[in-house]
Amino acid sequence: MVAAPTWVATSATAGLRHNADLPTTIEALAGPVDLTPPVALSAPAGSAIEHVSRSALRDSQGAPTSAATSTSEAVAAAECSGVVSGAMSNGRLTAANLCDLWQKPYKDRADAVVTAFAMNDAFTAKFGRPMCLTSGYRTYEEQAALRAAEPGIAAAAGTSNHGWGLAIDFCPNTYGGAAGVWLRVNGPKFGWDNPSWARPGGSGAFEPWHWEYVAGVKALAK
Repeated sequence: MVAAPTWVATSATAGLRHNADLPTTIEALAGPVDLTPPVALSAPAGSAIEHVSRSALRDSQGAPTSAATSTSEAVAAAECSGVVSGAMSNGRLTAANLCDLWQKPYKDRADAVVTAFAMNDAFTAKFGRPMCLTSGYRTYEEQAALRAAEPGIAAAAGTSNHGWGLAIDFCPNTYGGAAGVWLRVNGPKFGWDNPSWARPGGSGAFEPWHWEYVAGVKALAK
């Protein structure tokens, strides 16, 4: 059991701006940081569980249309307080500390979600479509199933930052091409980064789809 610090992320309204500029409140959260966890964190891998399936690196599955997305984002952001509190353990986050992301069925920790919405809003304004997701928060059981399916790449259950609700995996049409260039430049401005271990030459598997909420990951190390 790890007692995570309590903090309030930027207000949900910050996530509803339609421009690609860095919001001042988000800027203050974090910038590019070298993160080298003691174990390689997992990415989506072959599994019967859709929520964590590597075969779900799919552009076709499902990002909603921009009109529907705008409404759903506004509702989800308004309902997410951005506040996390209380004792938490990996893969056992309570419903009160989780919020829906813009693409079902994915969730993440509330403070991470508010900043992710801001990043997605800027991305949507730039490309006319939302960021496509393949994974978010993973329960302990989902991590265990993924580990069993992909023991060579998946982290042991209870050690992945997906289990803290602090990681997102993107589809190829979001982390690749022009969108990927935008993400690498602008993601850190919103507090999200592809950790150093997941980059070419890093200490772990090359996972360009795997992005983490830097402020939350840094707080876990304190």
